[in-house]
Amino acid sequence: MILTCPDCTTRFKIADDAVGPNGRTVRCSQCSTVWFVAAEPDALALDEAEKLEELREEIIREPFDGPIDKPVDNPIDKPSLETPNHVLGDNVGGSALDAGQDAGQDASQNAGIVGPHAIIRDNAERKKVRRRLMGVGMIWLVTLVILALFALAAYLFRAQIVTKFPGATPAYRAIGLEANSTGLEIYGLETREGNSGGVEVFIVTGRVKNFDTKSRNVGMIRLNFKNDDGEVLASWVVEPPKSVLRSGEIISFTSQYPNRPLDATKLAPEFVNETSSAENVPLEAKN
Repeated sequence: MILTCPDCTTRFKIADDAVGPNGRTVRCSQCSTVWFVAAEPDALALDEAEKLEELREEIIREPFDGPIDKPVDNPIDKPSLETPNHVLGDNVGGSALDAGQDAGQDASQNAGIVGPHAIIRDNAERKKVRRRLMGVGMIWLVTLVILALFALAAYLFRAQIVTKFPGATPAYRAIGLEANSTGLEIYGLETREGNSGGVEVFIVTGRVKNFDTKSRNVGMIRLNFKNDDGEVLASWVVEPPKSVLRSGEIISFTSQYPNRPLDATKLAPEFVNETSSAENVPLEAKN
């Protein structure tokens, strides 16, 4: 490399690698003029530039929806001036170069990729967070599915559950579900006053449902008149229209009772065995 002093135009010949990839400050040995000599591009610099360009294109191709950190401009300290070393000249006397400091070269090479490295680290952290959230979400999803399956089984097989655990009946009724060992539910009772052959009668209609998962035998239905204290004032038995109900099947029944007790305020139905007797027999039972 040939250097020419900008003041006295003295020319100096130096080695190609004496300036370095970042350039350096030199001083003329003839007139003591100081100036900065920029580095000439070489194969190594071009190779590093190609690597940085490949890294930049890879980052651009990678999906990224977050804010991009701006590269931080790190100032690089210029090499300090020292007494120049004389080298062999070509047409004139010796030359001088500042020895400089090489410590700033690595910092200058790394300064241009601070931003890309920060982006890569941020993307990696975001992927870790997404994987962690997905893992937690899957745990909650599996837990909810298991709880839902338990709740469904408790609903469908409540007849078998209360048969083995009679203490579970109040818990079911607390949430509005009928649960008993028969697997049958009497519901939808409706009452009205009527007349049958000149006699005042109390007409009752209702439904019976098989809430179990298998077919169930339907027993006799007993209807009880009760007062405010829960005492049974009168009762009678109703024969259901069907003796066997499939799972989920519903049947309706209708019955009459003459001259109901005046103190009766409640009508409570229940299943009884066919051999059970009742205090009163209805005038008429019809489907």
